[in-house]
Amino acid sequence: MKSKILRVLIVEDTPKRQEILKNLYKDHAWILVHTASRAIRLLNAYDFHLISLDYNLAGDKDGDAVASFIAQSRNAKTKVMVHAMNKQGADRISAILPHTELVPITKITKNNATLKRLRQELARGVNINWTFVFGRGNRK
Repeated sequence: MKSKILRVLIVEDTPKRQEILKNLYKDHAWILVHTASRAIRLLNAYDFHLISLDYNLAGDKDGDAVASFIAQSRNAKTKVMVHAMNKQGADRISAILPHTELVPITKITKNNATLKRLRQELARGVNINWTFVFGRGNRK
């Protein structure tokens, strides 16, 4: 099966996490931004398959401002994966965008096998089998 190349917007301001996410999405077409304002500009201009969103960002706005924009934008139906470590912030985003997947970056980087399984799922598209990624079962 041929891998699907996803258009991914990564919204993250911490350099270490930026490297982790760039590595996660290395087989896809990704754009990295570190502020809500830049994310909003890109979301206004382009269609994405996946948005990987943090809550705490550089600048004067946080991830909930990005989520509010997404809800009214051309990307309103785009899959959003909230990788925020800030639980209250992640919950705020989820309240704005109920279709989000809350997946803290620590869960993504739990071990190399988890990261590998998540990459395998991303190669299939945005409908990720989270039981396969984080559980012990095999992909069917």
